[in-house]
Amino acid sequence: MKTTASRRAFLAGAAGALAGPLVARGQGARQKVRFAVDWVWQGNHSIWTYAEDTGIFAAEKIEPQLSRGYGSADNLTKLGGGALDMALVDPNLLSKFNQDNPAAQAVSTCIVYDAAPSAVIFLKSSGIKTLKDLEGRSLAISEGDATWPLFQVLCRINNIDVKKIKIENMSGQLRDSMVIQKRVDASLGFFVTAVINIAAAGVPRDQIGYLQFNKNGLALYSLSLVCRKDYAAANPDAVGGFVRGTVKGAKAMLGNKTAAIASLLKRDSLLKPEIESERNDLIIEGSLLTPWVREHGLSTVDPQRFEYTTGLVAEAFGVAKKPAMSDIYTDKFLPAQADRMMS
Repeated sequence: MKTTASRRAFLAGAAGALAGPLVARGQGARQKVRFAVDWVWQGNHSIWTYAEDTGIFAAEKIEPQLSRGYGSADNLTKLGGGALDMALVDPNLLSKFNQDNPAAQAVSTCIVYDAAPSAVIFLKSSGIKTLKDLEGRSLAISEGDATWPLFQVLCRINNIDVKKIKIENMSGQLRDSMVIQKRVDASLGFFVTAVINIAAAGVPRDQIGYLQFNKNGLALYSLSLVCRKDYAAANPDAVGGFVRGTVKGAKAMLGNKTAAIASLLKRDSLLKPEIESERNDLIIEGSLLTPWVREHGLSTVDPQRFEYTTGLVAEAFGVAKKPAMSDIYTDKFLPAQADRMMS
C-alpha cells in the first residue's frame, strides 16, 4: 500500500518521539496480559499502544498482548471464558454479568473515562431534537455494544417508550453509514466515533447532532479496566502493573499526542492520522479530562454517583441485589492519587 504524503509527513514528525522510550525498560521476566480495547482501533486507544511502544508497560514488567475488541458485552464474555485477562469494559454491565456468572465474576480496577461518550447520533435534517422525538423513528443498534442496554435505561428514566422505536440491529461498522444514507433516523454509539466518521464521509459537522446520555439524566461512568476477580486475586502484580501502565500511558499520550497517534497507526495501516487525532481530542475533552478528573485525578470515583448510576442499570435488568460499589469496583490496584493527576 502506498503511503499518502500527509501520512508520511505525520509519521516523520512523530518518528523522533518514538525513537526512544519515555522510560527505562524493566528488567527481568515480564508477565503476559491479554488485553482488548472496546472496539476497532481508534485514536483514544493510543493510550495503550503508546505505553507499549515506549516501554511503559515493560517498566512495569508487563508484556501486553493488545487486540481490538467487539464491544463491552463481547469482552465480558471472553473474560468470563478465559480468552482475555483484562479488557476495556463498561462497568455498568458488571452487576448483571456477575449475577449471571457467579463462578466468573468480574471487577473494575480503573475507570478510564469519567463521562460516558454514549449517545444517540443523527443528522439534524431528521428533525430529532430530544429523546422523545425518537418515538416513531428508526434506530440502528448493535446488540453486543454496551450502548444498547444503557439506552434502554435512559429511555426508562426519561419516559420514552422503546416499543415505539423501530430497532434495526446491525454491525457497528454499518451504523454510521445507515445514518448518512438516511436509511435509519438515528444510531447508538460513541459520539466521538460517529461524529468523526460521519464528518469524514462529507457531512458538515454543523449538520450532525447527538444526545449524550450523560447530559440527559444518566451520568454514567464509562469504559474501565476490567478483569475476573479470581484473576486479580491470583495475579495482583499483573493487574497492578497493567493499571499503572495505563495511567502512565494516559499521561504520556497527553504529553505527546502526535507520537501516540503514530503508535496507533502501526496497528491499522488504513487509519488516517488527522481523523484519529481529531477523534482523540474529542474524547479527551468529553470523557477523559473532565472537570472532576482535572481536580481529583484519574479513577477517583464518587461512590454516590457510582452506586446511583450502576443501580439504575442493575434495576432495569432485573438484578436481584442492588450492587454496592465494592461489589464491582476496587481501587486497590491504583497508584497514589498524586500519580493519577492528569494536568
